[in-house]
Formats: sequence, C-alpha cells, structure tokens
Amino acid sequence: MKRRYLAQAAAVAATAVLAAAGCSAGGTNVGSSDQPKTVQNKLTLDQDGKQSSGPAAEVPGAQKGGTLNLTWRIDFVHYDPAKCYQTPDDEAFKVMDRRLTVLKQNDDGTMALVGDLATNTGVPSDGGKTWTYTLKDGVKYADGTPIKSQDVKYAVERTFDAKFATGPKWIQQWLAGKDDYLSYYPGPFASGKDLGPDKIDTPNDKTVVFHLAQPQSDFPFAASMAQTVPIRKDKDARPDDLDVNGLGDMATGPYKIGSHDVDKTLALVKNPNWDPSTDPVRHQYPDQIHFQFGVQAKQETDQQKADIDPYSAGLYGGVDTDQVQAIMADPNLKKRVVDEETTGVVQFMINTTRITDVKVRTAIATAWPKQDIITTQGGPFYGNVANTFSPRSSVGYSPQPNPYGVGDNGDPQKAKQILTDAGKLNTVVNVAWETTPTADRIGAPIKRALEAAGFKVNLNPVPDKGFFDTGGHLDNPYDVIWYQWAPDWPTNRTVYSALYDSGAVMEQGTNWSHLKEPKVDAEIDRVQAIQDIQEQGKEYMPLDQMIQKQFAASIPLVYTRKQIMHGSKVGGARMDVLTSSLDLFNAYLMK
Repeated sequence: MKRRYLAQAAAVAATAVLAAAGCSAGGTNVGSSDQPKTVQNKLTLDQDGKQSSGPAAEVPGAQKGGTLNLTWRIDFVHYDPAKCYQTPDDEAFKVMDRRLTVLKQNDDGTMALVGDLATNTGVPSDGGKTWTYTLKDGVKYADGTPIKSQDVKYAVERTFDAKFATGPKWIQQWLAGKDDYLSYYPGPFASGKDLGPDKIDTPNDKTVVFHLAQPQSDFPFAASMAQTVPIRKDKDARPDDLDVNGLGDMATGPYKIGSHDVDKTLALVKNPNWDPSTDPVRHQYPDQIHFQFGVQAKQETDQQKADIDPYSAGLYGGVDTDQVQAIMADPNLKKRVVDEETTGVVQFMINTTRITDVKVRTAIATAWPKQDIITTQGGPFYGNVANTFSPRSSVGYSPQPNPYGVGDNGDPQKAKQILTDAGKLNTVVNVAWETTPTADRIGAPIKRALEAAGFKVNLNPVPDKGFFDTGGHLDNPYDVIWYQWAPDWPTNRTVYSALYDSGAVMEQGTNWSHLKEPKVDAEIDRVQAIQDIQEQGKEYMPLDQMIQKQFAASIPLVYTRKQIMHGSKVGGARMDVLTSSLDLFNAYLMK
C-alpha cells in the first residue's frame, strides 16, 4: 500500500454524494454460494459528527482481561507510523496511534468514515481546497499530555522528509500540488522551517486547517492514514529512534508498547490515558496484546489446529496451504476460522524500463499461468482468478475478460508466436517474489510456462522482511515482480493513480511497472475528475483494460481470499476490511 497525487481531483461535491442521507456507494453482491460473499462497499461519511463520538458500541458477549497472543512471520519493518504503509503493520499501530479520521466497520457490511481525534470527517471550504478539523475535548497522549493541533501539523511536516518516503504520500502531494513534493519542502529536519499557515494553519490548540493546491474530495480518507498521527516536536529530536522504538508515551490509542525484542516479540500494554468516550471504534478488552514473530504458516496452523493456546490467533498469515482444505471441511475447526475475500489483488508488475518492447510484455502476459500459480497457493482458498487490478468490492467494479484472449492458465504457444514475430526469442526474464516456503512454489509453473513461450527464466525469491523497500528501488534488477495492492479506502481512487500514473514512478514509489504513458495519465485524470462516485467507479474498468491490453504493464493474478484461525477462547474475531488482518479493535478473550 502506497500512493500518488490525484491531479485535478473531483471537487467537494463527490463527498456530498457519499455523505448524503440514505446514499451509499454500492451494495452489489458479487460472491458465489460456495465462497465468502464479496459485497461492493456501502460507504458514508460522518460530516456532522453524530457517529464520531465514543464510546464504541460494545461487542456482544465481550469480556475484559487476559493476554491476546498473536503470531506473524516477521517483525514489523517500521515502528514510526509515518513510514508504515504495509499490512499487517498498520493493524497493530491502529490500536496505538489514532488519526484525524478512521474507518468504522459495521457488522452489517456497511462502513462509515468518522472522526477519530477530530470531531468529524472535516469541514470543506474553498471548493474542496481547504479542510478544517477540530480536535475532540480530552484527547491525550499516554503520558497525560493534551494533544494539540500543532502536533498534527508537525506530524505532516516531517513526512516531507525523504526518510519517510516509504509511507503514504497523498497529503504531502496534495499540499505541494505536485508529485515531487520533496522539491517543494524538504521537511523540518533539513530546512529548520515549518510549512507556513498558507499550507497548514493552527489558529488555536484545537484547530488544524489544510490548504491544498487543488480540490480534493478524498481528503477525509487521506486524513485516516498514519500521516496525521500526532507527533510532539519536543519528543522528535532523534526521529530514527522512533522507527526503532515506536512512539512510546506519545501513543494515543488504547494500547502502547510495553516491551519489544526486535525480530522476536512485541508486547502492548494498556494506555492509562486513553479515553473511550472520545473513541468511536476501539475497545480495550485484553490487558495485553502479545506478538510472537518468526512463526511460519505451518507452525501457526499446527498450533491453532491443536488449540494449544486457546487465547491466541494468527494476525495476518492465512491457514497453511497444505491444511486449509481439511480444516475448512471440519465443522469444529472451521468455526474458529475467519474466512473472507479481501480487498487485496495480487499482480505481477512488468518493469517497462527493463522490458521496453510492449510485444515482449504482451507475450509474458499471454503465457502467464494464473490458475497453476493459484493452485500452488491453495486453489479456491487462495482466491479467484483476477482480470482487473480493482478488487471486486470496490465501487464500480464489473467482471472483465482476459484482455489477451486466453484462458485462466494462459497460452504459451500463442505467446511464443508473439515473441517470434517480435524477433525476441530467448529473452531473459528475471522473476521475483516475496519468499516464504509456500510462496516459493510459484516459481515452477511460472518457469515452465515462460520457457514454453520461448523465454529464458531466472527465479529470484527475495527475503520477506524489507521486500517492499527492495522492490521500491528504481534500479532493482527484476523484470517481473510479485506485488499485492489493496486500496487505502473503499474506492479505486487509490489504485490506478498509485500503480500506473507516471507521477508514482520515483524512488520508493508505488508504480513498480515504471509505466510512463501520457495516455494513461490523461485517462486517470479524466476519470478522477468525475464527481459522481458511482459513475467514476464504472469508468475505471475501461482504463483497467487499456493498461493491460495496450501497454501490458502488469498481470492481475488473484482476488485474494484469506482464512485466519484463532483459539477457542478468542471472541469478537473478524477481518479488518482494509488490512485483511485480524481486527484488533473488537477482539476479546473468554474466561
């Protein structure tokens, strides 16, 4: 998850469309009887603040106390929230670090963006170029210090520094009015200066006003990202320390870090100064949340299957591929599994700066063995074959054909003819992915299909910790690279501009295909200028097909499905719709 500047974005009227009484974005069921239902998101904005106050509604049957034990295969890459742009990292941080706004996920499938630290989702003016937020009364850091508007301003300012380039970039780019926000303002560390009140104004301790270069109707959603987690300037003399140790007593959510043994364990303890009356989404049911790192899928599944620790759960990793079918066929085990289609779409980006001939890229995409790859990862329990970069739950999604006229498993012979006609037989292709014991199984079908199509293939499993930092380098040596993307919020505004606009081609950018096509850029801008959210959503589908058919910049693989298993004493288990992780807001332990 990472993003880009939305040029000429729709004016504030689009927000009104979402927030209008009785109106919502979508609601169409696109699931099937034998799989989890996929519902296009119903989404509203709480502009009047009626849903933004706390406390959050109690989870039926919830109990307080105990330690929730979570497992995951690696430690979180970054502990400074400004650098975090990956799941499940952000799931853990959301119980420690509050933002201006937050997405409220209801059990009936509806969602509402509500005020988190702020009283509502923001007050627009100047046609959507200015957004004003008022902090709630009584919000404090873990040490009891009141949170001030100046802390939010400073938090945003520091993200302009290049050291935070791994984090989201929406707000920085919208303030600067250009993709290259680093050239607009280098941040407070390098310049010793702040952004003037013409960009971020704090007329008093409770009010923060953002003055954008262009109207941005999606600003309330961007305000839910980690860029607005408040940071005290007097506690940030050594910002690199925050990335190692986290925010400590600058935590604002129901938990804070109690201890951290790097690459081994992390313990979260209760924040004594979190006030539930100000929080519309979070609870503080467990006394502690403990993370055990270094646990691979098989070990995690074996432990959960045997219910060795009934107070434990997987955080993000799915049930082991070799065991998922048997577990889902056993009613006693299945009841301890959260099974959902996620918003993540796995794709394989084709590096257009390394493979410059679109015919060669088309041959790769034509040969690509989607179904064989999915089979190695769990078949239907991994998900359904994807032909779009949009998740099926996004507003405006509709089923699309394979743009190359082949079946779900590709056509190596057709691809070989394309490669032969281009005079490019024996082209070397370096394929890379994030290595795990299960993920490494994708190499065999990829190599088999591409070699049958006339390519020479090098397989490159890349260490999982730091994989996204590695792939984000412009000079990485890979021709085709595994990538998973989920929208930052439940529309496609943060999909196509993030992945295929030329402005997202930068060091640690998100356009890993390095596609720079004026035709694509212009179409992205045209679609994103449509103010009706439903019509805008529909227009992404022809754009999706154009990116594939005309430029072969990437190959969508699968609409991912995930099964997360938990112990018999874990209650309130559900999946976070955005992070595809165990939702830590509602989890509790039964006595």
